[in-house]
Amino acid sequence: MRIPLVLLALTLSASAEETPFSLTLQSRSASGKTTLAKEQWLPSCTAIIVCDMWDMHHCKNAVTREVEMVPRMNEVLEKARGQGALIIHAPSACMRFYDGTAARERAQSAPAAARLPDKIGEWCKQIPAEEQAVYPLDQTDGGEDDDPAEHAVWVKKLAAKGLDPKAPWTKQIEALRIEQGKDAISDSGVEIWNLLEARNIDNVILVGVHTNMCVAGRPFGLRQMAKNGKHVVLMRDMTDTMYNPARWPFVSHMRGSDLFIQHVEKHICPTITSDQFIGGQPFTFSSATAGKKRLQIILLGDSTTEASIPKKIAPDEPQFEDTLRIKLAEQADLPPSDVYNEGVNGEFIRRLLDTRYDKAVKTKPQADYIFIRYGLNDASKIKDFNNAFPRDFHELLERLRKDHPKAMLIPMTVIPYALDNLHEDINDLIKQIASHEKLSLFDIAPRYHAELKKNPDGLNYRRYALSKIPVGLRSFATPYIQAEAEPKVVVLDNRLDGIYGHLPGWMSDRHPNLAGYNVIADETAKWLTLLIRERQPVNN
Repeated sequence: MRIPLVLLALTLSASAEETPFSLTLQSRSASGKTTLAKEQWLPSCTAIIVCDMWDMHHCKNAVTREVEMVPRMNEVLEKARGQGALIIHAPSACMRFYDGTAARERAQSAPAAARLPDKIGEWCKQIPAEEQAVYPLDQTDGGEDDDPAEHAVWVKKLAAKGLDPKAPWTKQIEALRIEQGKDAISDSGVEIWNLLEARNIDNVILVGVHTNMCVAGRPFGLRQMAKNGKHVVLMRDMTDTMYNPARWPFVSHMRGSDLFIQHVEKHICPTITSDQFIGGQPFTFSSATAGKKRLQIILLGDSTTEASIPKKIAPDEPQFEDTLRIKLAEQADLPPSDVYNEGVNGEFIRRLLDTRYDKAVKTKPQADYIFIRYGLNDASKIKDFNNAFPRDFHELLERLRKDHPKAMLIPMTVIPYALDNLHEDINDLIKQIASHEKLSLFDIAPRYHAELKKNPDGLNYRRYALSKIPVGLRSFATPYIQAEAEPKVVVLDNRLDGIYGHLPGWMSDRHPNLAGYNVIADETAKWLTLLIRERQPVNN
């Protein structure tokens, strides 16, 4: 259809007078690396969908978090509405409450779209981009994170009000203002799609709860918008998850939210934050929503702690720190824990102290346990190792005591790289330091050595220069080539040993693979479990 010149001029003039939203969209690669993209969105081409911000919820903690978030969300909606964006309130299963209101009729009366996507009226639990991904949270219990005793009281309170304790919502929370003259109200994927198409809206922002359920899966949610061609984003600080920290991966509720948001950024759509609309800092929940106190564990060390290659090659699999946390969570009598892996490839103690200690260690939450595993790089990179290494180690311990006064400091031996490479000289020094400082030593070397005896090459990955592989055999390496200054073939296991095992040095890189890190994590968990049980009565 041809647009009259006068109408076209008026449309262009109106668009020119709009002040666009200046947004920074955050996405992630499969390995987790963030990418930022700056965009300008015209308000008239933008909608914000407010998902399931109900007046009540079956989870008491969910209500607490929602109430904290509402004032900030209201500011965002007021600002966006004032600049010309469409606000769509979508409190699912509550449409009867809004029958006859202008905002409800605005959604119902939108003309049928010329293109109505298949199944736009249905839940969407997965899009193709998610099919090969590991889902980041176990939410099969419904995600409720209430204390059982508090939840029982909450259920009685809801029932006393005549509400269904399993679905007590009746409308949107009243603190979120609905502008009847401008906004729309709907929980229908078809109605909302019709609204967006009728107004030529391609940019869609989702706010509300809960990201891993309704926000992602509703007929108007992130997946439906993404797969059907809308330029959709999640406002990541204006949302929450339904996740119970007692379930895999046994992280705090807030960390669980972060993990699902990362899943969204990798596989569904980018995210933005509320400060891009109203300034200030992104919203964060208060300590009142933090849940049970969690043990704080910090891992310090070099590449044998960091595990950079497994993180790069198998980012969706549990890493060293994850396995340690999960192993501890298996013990029902232990408190939940957070594990921070602050190992860095190539690092030695002096470099840590001189370059990144304040950022990586000092700013961490007050630790309960700090594991310290250095020595391999110290031995190769510092002069007068026998004197300098103990001096640097003592300085590190002194700073840790100052910055984490309640932490138990735990020196660790270094791992043997091979059956004939036990690093006894380094470990003897570490044992002397631990004895001098009257610290409990965690000797990981015997367990690692025992596992090497079972399978001498089973705990290390293969990293080999592509240039050293005969040309006729290089086609087998294609899926495993890592782009570097000198391309490398990197394999986490023995799958290519039958083809390349005869090449000199094929298995010479002795850094741990996932199997190796699982050995370290398993032994660490066993050692730490006994220690926590001994100390727990004192801590309580």
